[in-house]
Amino acid sequence: MKKYTILVLILALAGCDKDVKSVDRSKVAESPVKVEVPDKVEVPDTSVIKLTTDPVFQVKKGTRFVTDQLTFNFVKTINAEIKVYDKDHAMIFEKVISSAASEITVNVGSGYNNTSLKYGKYFYEISTSLPDGSAEEVFKGSFDKILRPIATFNNKISDISIFGDTLYVATGDMMKDVEVRSVNIKSDDITLLNISGKDLPKPIYDMARVGNKLYMGGRKDQYMGGKLLVEYDLDSNIVSDLDSRLLCKTKNDDECSAVFSLASMLDKLYIGTSDGLFSYKDGLFSKITEHGLDEFTDFKSLFVDSQDRVWAGSMIKGGISYYAKGSWTPMTELNSQMPAGGILAFSEDNNRNIYMANNINGLIKYNSESNNLEQFTPHNSGIIDHNLVSVAYTDGIIVGSHDYGIAKSEDGSDWEVTDNSNSLMAPIKTDACQWNPDSAGCKKVLVVERIVENKDGRVFAAIGKGIYELY
Repeated sequence: MKKYTILVLILALAGCDKDVKSVDRSKVAESPVKVEVPDKVEVPDTSVIKLTTDPVFQVKKGTRFVTDQLTFNFVKTINAEIKVYDKDHAMIFEKVISSAASEITVNVGSGYNNTSLKYGKYFYEISTSLPDGSAEEVFKGSFDKILRPIATFNNKISDISIFGDTLYVATGDMMKDVEVRSVNIKSDDITLLNISGKDLPKPIYDMARVGNKLYMGGRKDQYMGGKLLVEYDLDSNIVSDLDSRLLCKTKNDDECSAVFSLASMLDKLYIGTSDGLFSYKDGLFSKITEHGLDEFTDFKSLFVDSQDRVWAGSMIKGGISYYAKGSWTPMTELNSQMPAGGILAFSEDNNRNIYMANNINGLIKYNSESNNLEQFTPHNSGIIDHNLVSVAYTDGIIVGSHDYGIAKSEDGSDWEVTDNSNSLMAPIKTDACQWNPDSAGCKKVLVVERIVENKDGRVFAAIGKGIYELY
């Protein structure tokens, strides 16, 4: 054996003697090695045919006709066959794309040939293939035609309220004539109520009906005029000024400046003002001070839920208070999970969750039984805006933004936006345009003044100068 071979063997044996240690087998059994296994294995998408963006549904208004359009964008040039189904899954549209393309837009309905889609939910199926036939892919999904225009008025809408099959619409302000109309939601027939503008608030902020009486609250100004609260008898057409009986006063004993909100429960009317909360029953007004918020805070919103609980929302002080079983429960950012900001509207879902539109912190969902509060903002949920003015609930949550339109979601995690880019929603110019059209404040916005729903689940919105039904 050669000398270097012997040397290698000696070194190898020496190394083994140094590194090898006796192993206690029992300890190995007691302390197994932990292997981290991921909860979810990511499988790469190997599809050749992919969508570049989510499919887009739009209602486009041309010079003569309104068209319902569906657009798809793909990473590859493809051939396609498109089918559209209604909510009952009956096929209502089918088209084969004869020329290969990566961007495909089809008119699935049009006023030109009386094929416009009705309002509601639809489902699509698009079967695609590469021109050489080397790959195929089928995509399925749904879209909503959500906004049905009902009427447009000359002046901006300040409020809508609903009672049974009648929608009440108030238009005008301090500078424009104030008018009130009733809309039959079964026929869309519109009637102008026989009330002089000088007998009404300027503008009207809220309306509520108790029996055959329609109550209208709004702003009163010592220079511009207006009323705080009026009562209109729908049978006799008699208008009654209730300001002197309401006796709404500020801390300084001046008259209140506005009635912001109204809500009725049975034969009692609740009245939210710039300086406190009141009730009205059997011809008598009473100020409510047991609500736990500041006695002279403003109450911008009132709501009566399915359990006959009264919800009152403040803006200046922030927070809410709700009345149930003979007592009030206040909730503010100081004594609860309630975030900062004013509450401008309430709604309720089928599970007794209360939704609140907040003017700073988006949407709030609250359940009084579990005391669970959940917040939806653009940061944590992609909701349309943090400044919300309206909320309603049908088969999902519908919110209205002060500037950007409306959005709908089933559970608050994925929001479908409807605005003037994909519907017939019409923006209006801001008030600044009246005084200085060249100012930075003069712009066109989508002001969703209010969203209301009736007991049958039909939802209506006041947006700018128009009223719409939402689906």
